[in-house]
Amino acid sequence: MITLERLVAPLLVIAAAALWIAHLLGAISPALADLLGRAAPALLIALGLALLLGKRARYGNLIAVLLTVGVVGGVAAISFNREASAFREDYIEPLDYSLPPNITTLRLSAELRRTLVEVRQADSRSISGEFRGSLESLLTPNYRVEGNIAILDIRETQRDALSTLAQVGRGRLTLRLPPEVTIETLTISTAEGDLTLAATDLALRNVSLTAANGNLAAQFSANAGLIADLRASGTITVRIPPELAAEIALRGGGANAPRFNESAYTQRIDNVLVPTGAAEPQAQLTLEAGGTITVE
Repeated sequence: MITLERLVAPLLVIAAAALWIAHLLGAISPALADLLGRAAPALLIALGLALLLGKRARYGNLIAVLLTVGVVGGVAAISFNREASAFREDYIEPLDYSLPPNITTLRLSAELRRTLVEVRQADSRSISGEFRGSLESLLTPNYRVEGNIAILDIRETQRDALSTLAQVGRGRLTLRLPPEVTIETLTISTAEGDLTLAATDLALRNVSLTAANGNLAAQFSANAGLIADLRASGTITVRIPPELAAEIALRGGGANAPRFNESAYTQRIDNVLVPTGAAEPQAQLTLEAGGTITVE
């Protein structure tokens, strides 16, 4: 009597042959073909275990299949994590927008995936920068001018639902912003990666920075009127000029033991740092971190 267990080994051979024929005919996507190609040795493991255990152990073929699935899953997870954590430069997207003379205000937003972000001041009256990442990513910038306001929206998306291991990886985005204009809104979020803002000469008004899985570091200028909301799963380090009186609300796990200059700030019972000796704050910041919060 032919049982299902006895059919496991022949079915594995038939399945492997069918998938190979489908690949040769171009009937499957390159990403799936890449995955199947990397899983091919596992089919040989399954076949060998089925032949070895099939007649020697109860449920031997089932055990062989389960062991193979475990091996494939473990190898796939290790391979993906290794490739996904590596920085790539296979895909390069330059950014360069010269601002017309009438532009006085800038609004910028960026929504990114596994990308390290650096924002600095430019040397000219322009918005410039560059994205370097993997072929998995697609950067879509949308630049437009409305009256005296320049608007730049940047979004990073995944090209395909399923990518090959050679296509995945992390990216870097560098942005340089002009100091001559007022940056009315600056909103940047990255799903995975550190975020750095060096704005010692930038006139910022409303800032929202989020590093969902990473650290955040920011340097601000002495311009009054700043309202900033900074969030990070890791650490947050903020450098504020001594001449700027800033009120800083601390949130998250980092509010438990913040690091700050006790001669410059006083920590209230509601975890708000207030500047010592200042009559009225010139800036409002909210810092929410899972790790250490440092105010310099």
